[in-house]
Amino acid sequence: MFRILFAICAFWSLALSAAAEENTVSLLKQLEGVWVSDGDAFGGPAKTTMQWSKALDGKFMRLEYKIDMRPGTQNASVFAGTAYYQRSPDDPVRAFWADTQGSLHPIAATREDNALIAHWGREDAGEQGRSRYELLSSGEVRVTDWVKTDDGWRQFNQNTFIRVETAE
Repeated sequence: MFRILFAICAFWSLALSAAAEENTVSLLKQLEGVWVSDGDAFGGPAKTTMQWSKALDGKFMRLEYKIDMRPGTQNASVFAGTAYYQRSPDDPVRAFWADTQGSLHPIAATREDNALIAHWGREDAGEQGRSRYELLSSGEVRVTDWVKTDDGWRQFNQNTFIRVETAE
């Protein structure tokens, strides 16, 4: 009887673990690669590059995000940031973000259908926001960013990316 009970528990443990991985790690795997978008950012023309790759012996997914604003003009500038998402079946996925503006934010990310929703910042201090990385049926990724204001959530960025390089 003990063996049967043990086998049932082991089966459900593996099944639940696989389901949790489907909710987090598999979506991160689908984002892996280099993506580009030509559009607007911060009120002007921009070229944005997003690269998702495995990092630190595969324990993390690294996101490198770079916005070249007003390229080819005297007002050209670059915004860049890096995030590390822990590849874990836990939900929410833990991560952190650091960028060229000197920001450092903790991230709690969850999966919502075909989108990774990254809530960044802390309620008790500093800036708060969320970023949505949505895999579209076309094979593109739409990234939408919001910041929390006194009046609620304000969208400040949205770009649709095409994959230009897959993971090796």
